[in-house]
Amino acid sequence: MFGQVGLPAPISELAAAHWDVVVVGGGHNGLTAAAYLARGGRSVLVLERRTRLGGACTLEQPFPDPAWIVSPCAYSVGLLHPMVVDELGLRRRGYRVQLVDPHMWCPFEDGTSIALWDDSARSAAAVAELAPGDVEGYEAYEALFDRIRRALRHGRRDTWVGDAPDRAEVEELLAGDTEAIDVVFEASIAEVVEHYVRDERLRTALHGQGIIGTWAGPRDPGTAGVHLMHASGSVEGRQGAWGYVDGGMGRVSFALADAAMEAGAVVAAGVPVAAVLPGEGVRLESGEMIRARAVVSNADPKRTVALCQHGVPDAFARRVGSWRSESPVLKVNCALSRLPRFPAARPDAQPHRAMVTISTGVDATQAAYEASRRGEPGPAWCELYFQSAYDPSVVPEGGHVMSVFAQYVPFELATGTWEQRRQEIADLALASVGRFAPDVADTIVHREVLAPPDVQERIGLTGGHIFQGECLPDQMWQNRFGPKTPIPGVYLCGACTHPGGSVMAINGRNAAMVVERDLQSRA
Repeated sequence: MFGQVGLPAPISELAAAHWDVVVVGGGHNGLTAAAYLARGGRSVLVLERRTRLGGACTLEQPFPDPAWIVSPCAYSVGLLHPMVVDELGLRRRGYRVQLVDPHMWCPFEDGTSIALWDDSARSAAAVAELAPGDVEGYEAYEALFDRIRRALRHGRRDTWVGDAPDRAEVEELLAGDTEAIDVVFEASIAEVVEHYVRDERLRTALHGQGIIGTWAGPRDPGTAGVHLMHASGSVEGRQGAWGYVDGGMGRVSFALADAAMEAGAVVAAGVPVAAVLPGEGVRLESGEMIRARAVVSNADPKRTVALCQHGVPDAFARRVGSWRSESPVLKVNCALSRLPRFPAARPDAQPHRAMVTISTGVDATQAAYEASRRGEPGPAWCELYFQSAYDPSVVPEGGHVMSVFAQYVPFELATGTWEQRRQEIADLALASVGRFAPDVADTIVHREVLAPPDVQERIGLTGGHIFQGECLPDQMWQNRFGPKTPIPGVYLCGACTHPGGSVMAINGRNAAMVVERDLQSRA
């Protein structure tokens, strides 16, 4: 089974040693932190409660035929920091990525559709065919996010590396660009999109990029910043691109684990931690004490604080308690006998090679969000991923996979329970897809349905939130957690830390730098 490791030594031997660092959780950021600290000569032990590494970024074989390989929660790569890829030698450890192009394809209710490409001229031509009057506005919309990305990622400093900038520094880096500042901190994605383009179909295609993984509607403040985060990465040198990792997203985590172990870190899976004892180490569920100078938690902040036996300042406990981390996302991972057909696709189009957006408009998405706040599931906006269109290694011969990322669903339903309604609500999401791919249900051989409580139970993420907390502006930049906590000797390295969620790995690197600095200072 992919990513499964056992105990490298009896627990008694691990407990007999005194470690510089214990990393709690073998997700990709924890493995990244372990790799950097071990490379620096520190003795590092990674403890993962599951027998499988990677956390939300892993691989599973949930269907009867093991040839179906599923990335259950993380589907594509776009924000993985190139510095980590290069410094930890991920390519020589098997990391390969195929760029998704077109990066978006969206069908519309009138039978038309649009593909948007990494080539800006090709995208402009597609917009010209759909909505000739919006070409200039679309190009200005893309240029807005591009100039913010260049200022914050490629200007005086890369703001994702090291300490988070405060608002004053962000505004300085943006050179007083008031529109850009508004996008970073205040604007809704709907108002930005509607400012630049008039055609409702184009607005339908664009607005969803501001709500991905976010329990907020497209008309809610701050959602433009969500799109900014997702548009601020680079893949293989191409800015703003996304891609599929050969073999599935878990290959990122497995490469990071190899880097950590090659550097001397010890990785122990199937070893749940019962408690963190600040200043001492951790206690296992089996009772053994693992002593360490520092504890680095890859768990989300609420789970981390719950593990701590003492030493949590009241103010920090209140901050963690108010941290918003309820996911609105339903994930439906499907094994397909063939690719579904989209009648809106032009004869020369290959929509399955894009990330497919399913939506009936900004207002419909907003209404689905508002219903979810009342406890009513409304998975009306979806993004579809067909990795097998690029990578046949994840399917048996002739098969395909489709991952459905659907919003919005509440963690707690107003009527019934997820155990009672899981399949019914998954049917609602597939019905949304079926509006544009009428044969989709006929293509599904097997499916796996993950509601927010399922992700919480399986992965250990509070609220089922794969970003360990909302990535809206009031929980970003200086408002996101830093690696160092006020709990003695306890650090955070997961997606709850700056610069945010998704498979970035820079969070783990940032944490390692802070831990190493503190260990040297104490020495």
